[in-house]
Amino acid sequence: MTDASSKPWTMQQIAAAAGVSVTTVSHTLSGKRPVSSETALRIRGLIDQFGYVPDAGARRLKSGRSGMIGLAVPDISHWYFGRIARGVEEMANDHDYGLIICSTSNSDPKREKRYFNLLRTRSIEGLIYTASREISPTDELMSISASSSPIVLADEGVAGLSGVPSVTSLNSAGARELGRHLRGLGHTRAVIVAGFAGLHSTIERIAGIRESFPDAVVVHGDFEVQSGYDRVDELLAQGVEFTAVFGCNDYMAVGAMRRLHEEGLRVPQDVSVVGFDDVDIAGVITPGLTTVRQDMLEIGRRSAQLLIEGLDAGSMSGVESVALPVEMIVRGTTGPVPRR
Repeated sequence: MTDASSKPWTMQQIAAAAGVSVTTVSHTLSGKRPVSSETALRIRGLIDQFGYVPDAGARRLKSGRSGMIGLAVPDISHWYFGRIARGVEEMANDHDYGLIICSTSNSDPKREKRYFNLLRTRSIEGLIYTASREISPTDELMSISASSSPIVLADEGVAGLSGVPSVTSLNSAGARELGRHLRGLGHTRAVIVAGFAGLHSTIERIAGIRESFPDAVVVHGDFEVQSGYDRVDELLAQGVEFTAVFGCNDYMAVGAMRRLHEEGLRVPQDVSVVGFDDVDIAGVITPGLTTVRQDMLEIGRRSAQLLIEGLDAGSMSGVESVALPVEMIVRGTTGPVPRR
């Protein structure tokens, strides 16, 4: 490796040291023209040793491409979105794309506009977008998608965005499995602590659980632990009777468990609780949380793969949406309905 105090070599220096032309070095890097394996190995060895870095500005001027893609997530510090970001980063790296990660502060319109402008100005070639709220027809996302900009939706589909591919999980199928599991244990009275009302995943998960519990009471939280706690607190104060709680994500399910514990209700002896996602905490709390596992890392990978496929093809028109399978994980928070 080059000394930390020295500057990386130029392409001309690499070419001189390898005894080849600058064009041969360029072809080795781009792979557009064949270079003998012996020559390519010698060039790459010099690049590794002396730290040549291609001039991104010059490359952009020549090709009209920045070599960068963007990822917009509601909160990069959140474990859930961090996993998606890691998957995007892995796939981008595999295809020699740089990645700009943008935190939209839970889909704040002003922040989103700033990041969409990166796409308009071609500072990034394409954008992977993760929604955390319902998208209205006046939002920037609607406007920029109408211009056929290269966008892929990760984790959440958005109604009304025709021609924009998405990578989601089979939310309804996963919730359906949980509903059948609880019903099979004899439960008939359930409450659903759902996420934001307009989100595609929220709608699908409610629909899935209601196949087994058509009369389930639905309340809405914000996917955080505290909202699960607060919604169950309100249900208890209102005297709502239930023996099962479906949290639309694991964090709200954990919050619900905490409030039930304070009320002196045992999980699962008195109330069964289920979640969705299978985040790390689901498997380490006691009792372990019964939930549906979805692969956030794969959501990120596949989203980046779809975007890069569209960029390489020059159009997103032939890129199809993907719905990834999920798996129910039964742990200790579900049990037979209590005898009264």
